[in-house]
Amino acid sequence: MLRRSIPRKWEGLVVTWIFFSIYAVATAALALASSRQTSSAKDFALGSGQMNPIIAGLALGACLASSATFVIVPGFVYADGLPALIGFTLPLVAGLGLGLFALAFRFQASGRELGALTIPHWIGARYESDLLRRGFAALNVLNVAYLVLVTVGAAYVMEVALGLPYSWAVLGIVTFVFGYTALGGATAHAWTNSMQGSVMLLVALAIAASGASRLPEVAADLSQTGWIAPESVLFGSWWEVWIVPFVMGLALTTQPHLLAKALYVEKPRDVRITLWIGLGAFAVYCTVLFAGAYARLILGPGVPQDQVMAQYIAVAFPWKTVAAVVSVAILAAAMSTLDGLLVAISASVGNDLFPGPRSLWASRLTLVALGLATIALALSPPRLVMIFGQIGVYGLVVASAGPILAGLFRKGPLDARVAIASAVLGLCLHLGFCVYLPNPGVAALFALTLSVPVALVRPGLAARRVGESAEGRAA
Repeated sequence: MLRRSIPRKWEGLVVTWIFFSIYAVATAALALASSRQTSSAKDFALGSGQMNPIIAGLALGACLASSATFVIVPGFVYADGLPALIGFTLPLVAGLGLGLFALAFRFQASGRELGALTIPHWIGARYESDLLRRGFAALNVLNVAYLVLVTVGAAYVMEVALGLPYSWAVLGIVTFVFGYTALGGATAHAWTNSMQGSVMLLVALAIAASGASRLPEVAADLSQTGWIAPESVLFGSWWEVWIVPFVMGLALTTQPHLLAKALYVEKPRDVRITLWIGLGAFAVYCTVLFAGAYARLILGPGVPQDQVMAQYIAVAFPWKTVAAVVSVAILAAAMSTLDGLLVAISASVGNDLFPGPRSLWASRLTLVALGLATIALALSPPRLVMIFGQIGVYGLVVASAGPILAGLFRKGPLDARVAIASAVLGLCLHLGFCVYLPNPGVAALFALTLSVPVALVRPGLAARRVGESAEGRAA
């Protein structure tokens, strides 16, 4: 029996490696092709600015999902039951949809008018403040927390599906994704995401269907968990289930790798198509959360929360070919979000901290620094990596929300001092609340409530900016 069991194990690994190699070669080919269209900072940040809205929409949907949706979040459903299944779907999707449709059209029009390549570039131009432009470019570093979250989730899957040690998986993911992003920038991100997103759609439906025969048992089990999970970090009250996810969905649309998608396409009609495709794709991706509910019955208690999805796949898909495709699709989900974040962060650092002829290479060198930081943090991840990722991402969102909303919805000149006050207040409050509140979403909600009105209040005196005049707009 032993001699027969070893070949079976290796047979599964070989099949997965074959599919992963095909995926890696296809991704690398798209990146190399897109690198021929990336010769300037503008190309790196936005591509041509006339992207097909279907491609842009698939890229948006893939960025909204990531390995957090496919790997980490089902673990919360496994642990917390119905409250997590609700909180990570209905109110979150509603908030994201409302936020994107409220902001994207205005941002496209204003961004084109100001010639902005990144969110910090736009903020600096809108407030005529080079200080704000550089400050928000630096704040993008907070997204390292989310890079770590995505990398850790993907590494857990690689560890099981490809038989790699965890540390090798982390090194492989970072080297591959950071490398192809450095080559092609936004064009590589969009092209690879359209391929990754298409595979993710099929696999999301396959995962959702994998336990459909047990839906009556799942429904009975979830009903016993109740509408809230008092012991949960994230869903201990009804408003943490419904209100906090909705508000944070609204606020998350100000993230640079999401809102900037409006500048990928040319016309308002293209923005509308992009948003509908992106949100529709994300809604389909959310069906993978049912895997956490299935795992409650199939795996039983005691599985580490961040490793639930990896173990569920091994049990739910005993057919080697299907399991291989599912595993590769989850890795694609991780890489699709990683490259989107990397384009946004590195383009901002290169374009906004080092404007001019050096910006393209500054963007690429930034990727090297981000890669090293991600590896260092991912090799020793926190116990609940989702919470760690939320603290960093929500910090950036809280700091950005007030200045972005004021820039989009208030007319005329704006006072940069007010934007600075809103950003500093929001970030400090968020980090301070996180010390005392276990749920980063609640901390961010309180911080947003207090900081956003600061940005929207018009000072009594004529608006004066603290930037170095209109150089931020021209740069």
